[in-house]
Amino acid sequence: MQKKETIYGAEKLAKFFGVTKQTVRGWCKKGKLPAFKIGKEWKIRVMDLQKMIDQEVRINKDEKSSRLF
Repeated sequence: MQKKETIYGAEKLAKFFGVTKQTVRGWCKKGKLPAFKIGKEWKIRVMDLQKMIDQEVRINKDEKSSRLF
């Protein structure tokens, strides 16, 4: 049996990041978040977001001036 993936929408991520839904949508459109659309709604897999964050943390350890956004 496959494990169910957790997927968040723009509203939940906006609360997590402390920004507006419009900001999250903009990040998705620009490719700053690993997102996909279902209908008109942007969705982000938690595991994809975690991979991106892990990669940024490693980069920031090597290059102190690198920023995610």
